[in-house]
Amino acid sequence: MKKYLFLTIALLIGVIAILTYQLNTTSNKWKTAEANVKAYAEELSENKNKNTALQLSVNQLKYFNDSVLVALNDTRTQLKIKDKNLKALQSVKSSFTRTDTITVTDTLFRNPTLNIDTTLQDKNQWYTMNLKLIYPSTIITTPYFKSDKHIIAFTKKETVNPPKKFFLLRWFQKKHKVLNIEVVEHNPYVTEQSSKYVEIIK
Repeated sequence: MKKYLFLTIALLIGVIAILTYQLNTTSNKWKTAEANVKAYAEELSENKNKNTALQLSVNQLKYFNDSVLVALNDTRTQLKIKDKNLKALQSVKSSFTRTDTITVTDTLFRNPTLNIDTTLQDKNQWYTMNLKLIYPSTIITTPYFKSDKHIIAFTKKETVNPPKKFFLLRWFQKKHKVLNIEVVEHNPYVTEQSSKYVEIIK
């Protein structure tokens, strides 16, 4: 009788443990879903100064057809970053423009009816120039550039000390995981000057 009682108690403890694990897993998934709903809501809102991170698994990243997520995944695939090493992805799209007006005292154009307003742009529209020529001597330029940066964070195993020249010796060197950040700018006219990423150690 005691044997059956012991087995029943053990079975009940096992069932409770499984149900507790499933409850925690479901709760975590619900919290993640809530965070993602909030992130998408903020993306659709007019407040562009605040962003909430999406929380996705690698499989979800590959599955979603969102154009930004597809582009980010394509970039990390081109960088040959493995699924297990991927930590975070970010897309930053921005643009900048300004207008300059040049007016000289001499007459530049002879035709009094001259009023040219034209736009020049490259094939992929990374760069656009609006040019205005107005009689007698006014030139107005409005250049426009757009930037599309992909920022990929991933881990990579590296030797703690400088790597040995002989490959067999490198196998036995102590290694640790290092967080790497790749910044990929897709606009061919933009040159990355510097970037810095700081990881806070707790």
